[in-house]
Amino acid sequence: MEQLRISGKDLGAVALTDFCARCFWIQRKAPAGLPFQIFPGIFSSIDSYSKNTVHTWFDRHGGPPPWLSELGNIVGYIEPPHYSKFSTVDQATNILLTGAPDALFKLKDGSLLIGDYKTARFTAAQDRLLPIYRTQLNAYAVIAEASGFGQVSSLALIY
Repeated sequence: MEQLRISGKDLGAVALTDFCARCFWIQRKAPAGLPFQIFPGIFSSIDSYSKNTVHTWFDRHGGPPPWLSELGNIVGYIEPPHYSKFSTVDQATNILLTGAPDALFKLKDGSLLIGDYKTARFTAAQDRLLPIYRTQLNAYAVIAEASGFGQVSSLALIY
């Protein structure tokens, strides 16, 4: 059976209320990719900057920045692996699930919190994208546990 590969983010597109199976297929089969993206590339650069800022704060102060306190008792972070190293195969379907989490935080109880940085203000319009984010974060939890990072107890969107 041929192995299929899908990222957590792409899998999340299937959960959107306006999901179009034909559009989904075309997006994956277009040889040069599409001329547009739902998320402009600048956001991944800003997310990377956010990650580096949080890690630098941890390294200098021995704990998380104060604005992360409502996420729980965070005691450390794990450098998120590159998407090529963060994956798992579902043996029943031979589907390779991949991803690249923005944040892997260690909690005091030994479990993990997976975070996804969002470069926007939370508004009602953001609710439309919640199915993508929910699926993406849950995919990251499946991958983290299958890859031996530890038990995931929390998922968070970090605006």
